[in-house]
Amino acid sequence: MNEENINLTELILNSINELFSKMFSSIDNTIYSVLDEITFINNTILENDSFKKILGESSQDGILLICNSLVLGFIIYYAINYLFSHLTYSKIDSPKQFIFKSIIFIAIMNSSLWICLEIINIISVITDGISYISQNLFGIQISFSNFIDNINKNLYIQNEAFNVFSIDGIIKSFTSFGLINLVFTYSLRYIMIQIFILLSPFAFLSLISNSSESFFRAWIKVFLSLLLVQILISLILLLSFSIELTSNTNISKFLYVGIIYALSKATSYIKEIFGGISIDIKSSLSPNLKS
Repeated sequence: MNEENINLTELILNSINELFSKMFSSIDNTIYSVLDEITFINNTILENDSFKKILGESSQDGILLICNSLVLGFIIYYAINYLFSHLTYSKIDSPKQFIFKSIIFIAIMNSSLWICLEIINIISVITDGISYISQNLFGIQISFSNFIDNINKNLYIQNEAFNVFSIDGIIKSFTSFGLINLVFTYSLRYIMIQIFILLSPFAFLSLISNSSESFFRAWIKVFLSLLLVQILISLILLLSFSIELTSNTNISKFLYVGIIYALSKATSYIKEIFGGISIDIKSSLSPNLKS
């Protein structure tokens, strides 16, 4: 009877280990390449005809049409303020200043897609520079795929039976589920970047009036913080490649956990340094958006 119980227990444990082994193998083969695409943003994020149509390919369509229509509202608002400034003696831009600002920022507003593209390109160039350093120093290009391959190669003994209840299995489970969480987090970031690109014409238009320019300051802070996340991620991955990881020491395995945790908190760190919003995905998959 005891032997039957032992055999049944071993059968259950082997089934659980096989199930988790296949699941983690599937994650390694598919999810990390997707994570690379949604984390390291470049100009391909704007290579979408539908997205360009929503924003507007000219001043006569899309969101740009709405913003150009709002210019009349800004003119009427300025005219009313200018009229009352003579009665209340409040400080306001002169007509020449208002006309000059309007010409400049309306032109910038209609070029908002190009401006956002150039900002993204600058961040992408910095990220590529960090990847170039990694390539020269360690012969590894910065990516989540290479990061996981490097970890699996150095920390886990090949052909050894996977045991989810061992320290290696627990660490592997933590990191796999942690990186799945990153997929949700950076998918949200990808969408938020596109949303803030769509808001860019309104942000540049708001600079026409002193009373609305705070919207631009809030927009640029959030937009840059969302993009700067990938620079911090690149630095964390560069550091991970510099650490000598071996399967013989537990400290290497826990450093691996620390790297995963740092990656999961990257958006929060950027928020603390530069401001903006946090897009961490909690266990309930509900975003935490705080300005």
